[in-house]
Amino acid sequence: MRATHATLSAGRDAVYDPRARQGSVPIEFHLDDGSTLDGALILTSAEVEWLHQQISRLVDAHERAIGSTP
Repeated sequence: MRATHATLSAGRDAVYDPRARQGSVPIEFHLDDGSTLDGALILTSAEVEWLHQQISRLVDAHERAIGSTP
């Protein structure tokens, strides 16, 4: 079985471990047979900051798109 995509796990919060300098985001892997597996996206401090910038860009694009719809 192969993973087709991953989504954020509903109802579970991301956690930052300052000692390890890593963040953990709970995700769910969706497999090609329709089943799912729980997992985690582990991010270094630099990756957490990079992801924050990327998400901010997505939010800005979303807000612009919402503002331009009638």
